[in-house]
Amino acid sequence: MQKQVLEGPSTENDSFCMTLERAQTGDQQALLNILDFLHSDMEYLASFIKLPREESIQAMKVAMLEAIRFGEVK
Repeated sequence: MQKQVLEGPSTENDSFCMTLERAQTGDQQALLNILDFLHSDMEYLASFIKLPREESIQAMKVAMLEAIRFGEVK
């Protein structure tokens, strides 16, 4: 039987979790870091939304900010 090597969480995951926690407590720079991190994904997803690209990205940003700040998405 092979032994499984369990690795702890990666530093990237730890860093994102810490940034998320700071954003939830009102750290504006942490919010901007999260939006920057997700920007390329939002750009990609905007191509599937039947709105102008800028408008769809703005809507995704607002939804992300609401989810971080209030813990919910409408």
